[in-house]
Formats: sequence, C-alpha cells, structure tokens
Amino acid sequence: MKKFLLFILFIGFSFAFSTKINAQVSKANYSINSGISKSDDGVLVAYPNPAKDFIIVKAKDNESKIKSVTFYSILGVQVLEYSVNMNAAEVRLDKLRPGKYLMRYLLDDNTQRVTQIIKQ
Repeated sequence: MKKFLLFILFIGFSFAFSTKINAQVSKANYSINSGISKSDDGVLVAYPNPAKDFIIVKAKDNESKIKSVTFYSILGVQVLEYSVNMNAAEVRLDKLRPGKYLMRYLLDDNTQRVTQIIKQ
C-alpha cells in the first residue's frame, strides 16, 4: 500500500511540475558584459548564471532564431517550456524553485544543445 501511495504522489508531482508556457519574452539587442557569469557553448550564450528572476538567451549567429527553451530538473523531469522564436530574449524564471536545472534549447535549424543553469 505504501508503494502504491508513493507511486501516486510521484505521478502527481510529475504532472504538477510539467507545464508548457508561452513566455512573455522581450525582443532584445543585448551586448554581452564580460563581468557577468555566462554559459557559452559556442552556439548560444545564456547569462547571468546563476540567475535570480530571469535569464537572457542569445544566439551567437545573428541569422539564427531560438525556437524554444525547455527547463528540466536534475532528475530529468520537464518543468518549463518557453516558445521564443527570436534571436535573443529575456526568459522569466519566476516559476522555478532555487536549484540546478538543465536548459535545452532548439534553434530554427533544429540544432539542440543542453546547458546547466543555476536558479538562486
């Protein structure tokens, strides 16, 4: 009986924290300040990292657009998904609890990458 209740709780939490959100993202022409910690994988820059309320994502190639940004818990459970469809955007992190997350992004040419983000 305990195993069944734990299973039901796990399924409930999985559905509760899996949400798709069309984010209010602001069109941005951000310059990268070298004094701010950032995640740079050669294709996309995400900063500040660690972040409090928002994170700025910017494709390094000005012709590329970021289709979507998806956040996963360290356990691999999807917790947020944002539709961006711009070259650079400010993504709100209000719905995330403090901790480490994996951020997966998809570009318009179907390039996918994953980077680690820390929410304070």
